[in-house]
Amino acid sequence: MNNLKSYLDLLDRAGQQDVGMDTCHYLHIIGSLVAKKPQQVLEVGVGTALLTVGLVMALRYNQCGVLTCVDNWADWQGVEPPEIASLREAGVTVLAPVEERQFIAECPSGMYDFVVSDGDHKDSGSWVDDYFRITKPDGFIYFHDTNNHDRFPSLSCIEERVKELGLPYFHFTQSSRADERCERGLLFVVNKKA
Repeated sequence: MNNLKSYLDLLDRAGQQDVGMDTCHYLHIIGSLVAKKPQQVLEVGVGTALLTVGLVMALRYNQCGVLTCVDNWADWQGVEPPEIASLREAGVTVLAPVEERQFIAECPSGMYDFVVSDGDHKDSGSWVDDYFRITKPDGFIYFHDTNNHDRFPSLSCIEERVKELGLPYFHFTQSSRADERCERGLLFVVNKKA
């Protein structure tokens, strides 16, 4: 339980960030990971690494599962952020710099049972089917910034594709506090496929 408490303390110290997810979205993803007990976790787009740290702590709490992170370091002008060394030391497989689309396209089918996509905001909506392909049946997939139509029109089409495929989902888009930005969207999908 100390791993999760440490993460909550970290979230509290970090506060809301302009570029990161909202605290409630972090907590939802981490809680979902703790409850699902996935073996293969993929994070596409490390960003601030705040979610990555939470994923690591949740996997430690579960005492099972491994984390792979993929990033092109575009948010960091091509330079690896200093926090990444400690993630590697914690056992995270960090594949970077690598183009996220290329990684997903070359990834074996049914590889992951828990996926978080918060990378390539300009184009990842155009290759969303590959996310479904690489995720195991009944796997969980999260897409961030999916309700930010003006800034990221490619991401806003992901919900439409999920509907076309008939996959169960919920789109978190509502804030209840002045310090939240949940309206940016977190799309949660269960990969119900044969």
